[in-house]
Amino acid sequence: MRSTFSYFRGSLLLSAILLAVVCWYGFATGGPALAASFLGTAVVLAILETSVSFDNAVVNASVLQVMNAFWRKLFMTVGIAVAVFGMRIVFPLLIVAIAGNVSLLEAFHVATQQPEQYQDIMHHSHLAIMGFGATFLLMVVVEYFVHHEKEEHWLPAIEPLLARLGSVQNAQTMVTVLLVAGIAAFLPSEQRMTFISSCFWGYLVFMVLHLFKQLFGGVDIKAAAAKNGLIGFAYLEVLDASFSMDGVIAAFAITNNFWLIASGLGIGALFVRSMTIMLVERDVMGQFKYLEASAFWAIAALVAIMFTAALGVELGEVITGLISVLIIGLGIITSWPSYKQQQSKKQQH
Repeated sequence: MRSTFSYFRGSLLLSAILLAVVCWYGFATGGPALAASFLGTAVVLAILETSVSFDNAVVNASVLQVMNAFWRKLFMTVGIAVAVFGMRIVFPLLIVAIAGNVSLLEAFHVATQQPEQYQDIMHHSHLAIMGFGATFLLMVVVEYFVHHEKEEHWLPAIEPLLARLGSVQNAQTMVTVLLVAGIAAFLPSEQRMTFISSCFWGYLVFMVLHLFKQLFGGVDIKAAAAKNGLIGFAYLEVLDASFSMDGVIAAFAITNNFWLIASGLGIGALFVRSMTIMLVERDVMGQFKYLEASAFWAIAALVAIMFTAALGVELGEVITGLISVLIIGLGIITSWPSYKQQQSKKQQH
């Protein structure tokens, strides 16, 4: 069995390089004091991103474990490039370009040379970003729980009731539409169309993936990913993108420096990828039977936080991360008796 360190070796190396560049950037800009400040900011962002995305790693692992070695390797190479470069660099620039009706080159100039304006544009785009990401993740959560054949339940008072909804036609869409409509009712009239439109696009992206999933693999995402690795890969990339949206926005509470945000969140994304592979190869999902369910409840909490943020109530990255870790921690604790029982049986054999 590989050592724990071996899973994170690549992430640690790339992180060291990125942090060295951050230090050099700070030193070149304002001397040793600014270099230390930049380094501390990047480390804080990386820790927050990793803690907030722990549930992402667990859900990624649940899908990745049924995919073959080729797609796992692609997830760790091309997938990392998309997560770090695409979502932490290109995605914010696209928002600035669309919001300001300017080219990507001009958007890059605003992001790197006019940090106050960059922060202002990102905050003004907050509602649309939260609507898209929260709706996509909501569909993911509802799909998991609203499944009438689901037999294993972590929360016996709630999950069996949700599972029964699986026998109702279009239950997933009905739950999502009702929730989005309810939230939109509390928004100022001038914001409702923006929110509903962004939610629609989040719903549409999920349904397109759902369509391809049914055409090429089956109703269940794991069955589809096992038969067609491309479907699983696309699903995981969109899932990652949805998870990272709130992190990109929340990072402005710490700094409005484009490069620091990209570096700190990028390091977090690297560690989430490494954590995912470790969970898969060590079969952690199989050993802790409630880990997956707790991760989906953590996502449900994130959806609630993102929708709450759309209403103007910000809980912050620290609280979001603590809630995620707490829920998944409870999943591990409640799985412990069955884990010990499995280990006892292995020792007897």
